Amino acid sequence: MADLPIINLPLLHQDPLAKSSVIKKIRDACHRYGFFHVVDHGIPDRVIEDALKVSGEFFELPMAEKEELASNDVSKEVRFCKLEMGEFARDFLKLYANPLHHFLSSWPSSPPYYREKMGIYSKEVRKLSIELFGAIMGSLNLDNQTNHLQKKFEQGLQTLVLNSYAPCSESDKKIGAPPHTDHSIITVLLQSAPGLEIENGGMWKNVPNLKGSLQVLVGVHLEVISNGFYKSVLHRAIPSCGDSITRLSIASLHNLAIDEVVEPADALELDGEDGNSRMYKGSSLRDYLKHLASGENKGFIETIKIN
Repeated sequence: MADLPIINLPLLHQDPLAKSSVIKKIRDACHRYGFFHVVDHGIPDRVIEDALKVSGEFFELPMAEKEELASNDVSKEVRFCKLEMGEFARDFLKLYANPLHHFLSSWPSSPPYYREKMGIYSKEVRKLSIELFGAIMGSLNLDNQTNHLQKKFEQGLQTLVLNSYAPCSESDKKIGAPPHTDHSIITVLLQSAPGLEIENGGMWKNVPNLKGSLQVLVGVHLEVISNGFYKSVLHRAIPSCGDSITRLSIASLHNLAIDEVVEPADALELDGEDGNSRMYKGSSLRDYLKHLASGENKGFIETIKIN
């Protein structure tokens, strides 16, 4: 597989020729891979370092303290979970983050400065996601719908999913997270060390952790908006083996409001991947959460496809 695409964000603000070139590169990346790196994204190094630091400190807290936030309710605003199922093992913390002032008081109060440092990161990555969304809509030639969708996106739900993957031994290899797609429009990922793998062409591709980069993944609802032209990327997490490094990641999932129905864009309904018209039924984030809570093995995207 060729090297994974890298998007240099400031080029969007240069001359029209440079902007057009970047938009075309985003289109190709979302269509071929459902993924790209973004560099020169504008989030200060210190903000990123602080977010990873307080995230690591949270996962190092006594289990009893973390389990005060434990819940089996997948729709809960703050939720800690320790997963150990066969070859899969990870700890994660889910936080709703937009509007930040509404959710911040329910976030962990320990370690000190957790809310402050993670709150700053969440605002910065949200600002980035809004810019990326506008460029992605432009890559779909949805100029007439961009303002409408952009406003809904800006008012939508942001969910932070913080993961801790303990190192494993060569004799006891663990897969941190099984293959899955994200139920988001886009996910912006920060990782402390390599471990992300994406599926492309029937093969798993290790994603390098490029210095200063963040990773952008196409989610299920962007696949729906694009009427199948962009595919939500299947990915998994593989922790470090043979060393003592705990891998941390912070995934920022961006959606419309929880009850906002997402449908294929009108301009793309007659241009489905297989020459069909509308390829997906409308669905909301709440529909997905209900599906997740049901324990249904069938992937959510399969339940909304129109055969």
